[in-house]
Amino acid sequence: LTNRPSTQLLPATWFTKEEKNPKNQKEFILKPLPEVDSWQVELLYQNAVRASSSLGEGLDDIFKEEIALQSELNYKVCVVRNGGSGQLCMRKKPTKSNLFGFGEVQSTLQRGYGQYTIEGEDDENSLGELTHAVFVIHGIGEAMWSKEDVSTMGMSDELDQLRMVVNKKKVVSWREECKKCEKMKQPLPRPPNRVEFLPIEWYDKVRSPSHALVTSLTAVTLNSIPALRSIANDVIFDVLMYLTPDYCEAILQCVTTQIVELYSTFQRIYPSFIDRGGKFSLVGHSLGSVIAWDILSILKDSMGKSIPKGDRNDPIRIDLPESPTRAQRTLAILDNKQPTSPMGYGAYAAANVANGPENNDSKHGTWGPNLSKKMMQTIPFTPDMTVFLGSPVGLFLTLRGVHPIFDEMRAIAEAERASLIPCDNNEEAAAPPPVFDVSPIICSPFSLPTGALYNIFHPSDPVAYRIEPLLLPEGVDKDEFPSPLFLSADGRVRLHVKARQVGDQLFKQFGSLSALFDKSVEKAAVDAAAADATEAARKKAIAGGTNDRKEKTLPERPKFSGCVKGRECSFRLGGRSTRVDFQIQPGVIDNEYLSAVSAHSSYFSNEDVIDFIIFNTRSVDESASVVS
Repeated sequence: LTNRPSTQLLPATWFTKEEKNPKNQKEFILKPLPEVDSWQVELLYQNAVRASSSLGEGLDDIFKEEIALQSELNYKVCVVRNGGSGQLCMRKKPTKSNLFGFGEVQSTLQRGYGQYTIEGEDDENSLGELTHAVFVIHGIGEAMWSKEDVSTMGMSDELDQLRMVVNKKKVVSWREECKKCEKMKQPLPRPPNRVEFLPIEWYDKVRSPSHALVTSLTAVTLNSIPALRSIANDVIFDVLMYLTPDYCEAILQCVTTQIVELYSTFQRIYPSFIDRGGKFSLVGHSLGSVIAWDILSILKDSMGKSIPKGDRNDPIRIDLPESPTRAQRTLAILDNKQPTSPMGYGAYAAANVANGPENNDSKHGTWGPNLSKKMMQTIPFTPDMTVFLGSPVGLFLTLRGVHPIFDEMRAIAEAERASLIPCDNNEEAAAPPPVFDVSPIICSPFSLPTGALYNIFHPSDPVAYRIEPLLLPEGVDKDEFPSPLFLSADGRVRLHVKARQVGDQLFKQFGSLSALFDKSVEKAAVDAAAADATEAARKKAIAGGTNDRKEKTLPERPKFSGCVKGRECSFRLGGRSTRVDFQIQPGVIDNEYLSAVSAHSSYFSNEDVIDFIIFNTRSVDESASVVS
């Protein structure tokens, strides 16, 4: 299910046993000894076996014999006696010994593969059936992180680590529950479900060294400061490529095709996965979150005809309108213009222009990608959950001019709801009129086809942006924005975070007192200036006469200041998730400038993110046990 580089399969008899953890001898890695050295080591081993037998001549000559390795010229192999058990063993050590052997790196050789367990294998075997598959789309810089000379792990390696940590956490928690049930003499719980993380890689598909764009980029790159220019070419250039319609289409096509192929392969491997209630989800990191957003936008565009509209049971629910409705005609009359269809909305910027200049309203942008043509291929499922990690989606949506679109959707929802409220004043009606919620709609009803959507970010991540403010009216003050929720699987906020919140609130209260005094002084000055201006205008009118012509003024934009304060915001962007923005809880000692260096690349190893993913990908049985 993953694309891995081809590796050579070799026969081996002897292996170098390298310990991963000196404190735990069970954690080690076996590396095969090349065949050119293996047969010499095997010959020495056979001589040692014969010499140590009852018919042998003793081991004195064997201990003096050494074999110089041809594959590693600085190392040799000899037979030594293990100090603890007295058994013989083969040892690889440097040819030139230091004084008293201090600082020497010696390794034990093992004959045959033996009993060997891959890290995380025991935990994975303890899990139950597979119930969730997560497609993970990488972000910028994967061309650099995948290089062998770079210490930073690529996404495939990060997902391997994430999979092991998730499995270990699940198994440890399950075993603790089993111990509790055994003490209380209750039935043991079922093993936890298994979650598979599938990497979606697109960088090597659109950035091959033979590509004309890559060749031209290499040609124009200066030779000075190669390390910094490599960052610009391998990291920043990904964003610039995605802003162009051709490469944006190539990347989306590449990612969609991979998901479709993996979806089909996954069902061949697990034919009963969907029948057993298995679910698929999307995770996008960095630029990968923008790709995931655009893929859902394309899916929404293809599902437009089947999306339900507002009705009496749910008068607020409204998505992309296909024809001018009563609500649209009402808005058109208020704006003194003819209604257009589909109100300038679209998942593609180029699609709006193709409809003709008369249908292209300059104030309308797009929530989806900027493509030269409509994409026909979509992902074959609706994600159960979509997670953005360190996402610049808010920045991209701002550049696409999406805020007026979300505002107009909210106005349409208001008018649609008003058109559904009966206005019959017949007093003889036997039944009382139905009760409708007439509170103003604050959050835009725009939604994407996903079961839940979470925008998770580290507060010090320089690449991350919020999404919720774009779903609120444009006139709302920044101080009124709902604060992002702290990321926590169980909803608990750590004590030091609460203490920091209390300190910030006290600081704001003291600051508001001084601001109130400053505003009172400023208001007095403004009132005095306004009075002087009114008096001057009156004198000028008396001296120059009145002008009957009225200047044409543009209507003022509605002011939404104070509309969010004291209200609970519920965003419909991601289905069952009423909130979108979640921030990772900072550490006890956490400097935001120092954290900014590593914040963007630490999501897959963050404990809060891992616990959040475990909680939201648990099986139905686990969910029921949590509720009980």
